[in-house]
This record gives sequence, structure tokens and C-alpha cells, in this order.
Amino acid sequence: MDPVIITIILVIILIVAFFLLYLMNIRIKQLERELKDVRNRMALTDDELTRLAHDIEDFKRLKI
Repeated sequence: MDPVIITIILVIILIVAFFLLYLMNIRIKQLERELKDVRNRMALTDDELTRLAHDIEDFKRLKI
């Protein structure tokens, strides 16, 4: 094969590979944002945890 044809094929493969890397990078950033949102929604502060423990103790004291 002609070296020019091989070079063109390899350049096309590299361009496609870089484009796929770019798309994967965008998706990773989206997933990181979603993960931060989920962590923020699920994070319990110390006050919330203390209040929850207190509410559980109050519920245990109730005689139902």
C-alpha cells in the first residue's frame, strides 16, 4: 500500500479516537455533577442526625 493512504487512514482513526475521548470526557463531567447532586441530597448534617436519634428515642418510649 501507498504510505500516503496508510497515513490518511491513521489520521482518520486518530480523529475518531479523539472525538470519542471528547465525548467520554463530557459524559464523565455530567456524571460527576449528578453524583455531587445526589451526595448533597443524601448528606446528613450533625444536627439532623442528632434530631433523628432523638426522634427515634422518643418513638421507642411511646407505648403503642
